[in-house]
Amino acid sequence: MGKHRKLNLILLVLTVIIFIMMGVSFAANNSSVSTPGSILGTVFRPAWQFFSYVGNGVGGFFDYLGDMRNFQSENLELKDQVAALSEQVREMDGYKQENERLRRLLELSSREEGLDMVGCEVIAKDPGNWFYTFTIDKGSHAGLAIDDAVISDRGLVGRITEVGPNWSKVLTIIDADSSVGALVNRTQSFAIVDGDLTLGDHGQCQLNHIAAGNSLVPGDTIVTSGLGGIYPEGILIGTVLEVKSDSLGYSQYAVVDTAVDFERIREVMVVRNGR
Repeated sequence: MGKHRKLNLILLVLTVIIFIMMGVSFAANNSSVSTPGSILGTVFRPAWQFFSYVGNGVGGFFDYLGDMRNFQSENLELKDQVAALSEQVREMDGYKQENERLRRLLELSSREEGLDMVGCEVIAKDPGNWFYTFTIDKGSHAGLAIDDAVISDRGLVGRITEVGPNWSKVLTIIDADSSVGALVNRTQSFAIVDGDLTLGDHGQCQLNHIAAGNSLVPGDTIVTSGLGGIYPEGILIGTVLEVKSDSLGYSQYAVVDTAVDFERIREVMVVRNGR
């Protein structure tokens, strides 16, 4: 028997089965059908119920696949919305922090009425986490000059060392090349705050040339003395963290924890001294 004849025979058998099952289904649901029809309906009903169950199952499976595709699509959309909202939250938090910094600088400008100050933004810095030197966005066109003091709302930052038309470079007090005339607030004793290579990596400075008999203690507040003509008097530098003696034990020095966070400088105020 050829392949085509076998295929035709199979199709014929399937067709006969389908018609029989349709008749059985009709007989099973029609009270006027004869007893033999009812018998056939009773005999073939389990088979029909089985095929009906399988058909419903297959249909339900494809419905499930369709629902899963819809769920995946909705899940992707929700993830995109969450990412967008998270980005908006981060932006709002950044704006809030910036506004807070600018508000404190404005308060500083109002508090220091006797100082001629101009606000500047940091536009570049040396590699690394610490701000030893950095560049601000104003220069000679804004009246800035070399040795102008640079401060923030928290305290002394440093001084200008180079000036361009629209930029200036700032040397901070934690740099090893920095030296600031200082005053111990509690005792009114003069000293010098120097930058230090090792301490600078911790945002700290060293207090040197402490007057003999000066009883420094941790927590003492250190401010600018105003001597030297660069830094205005009374600007906060930091607090004494630890008091030490030199290797010979003849003199003492102190580690000063700076008031300014030299890892996160964004805006500063430059004191124009009119030189």
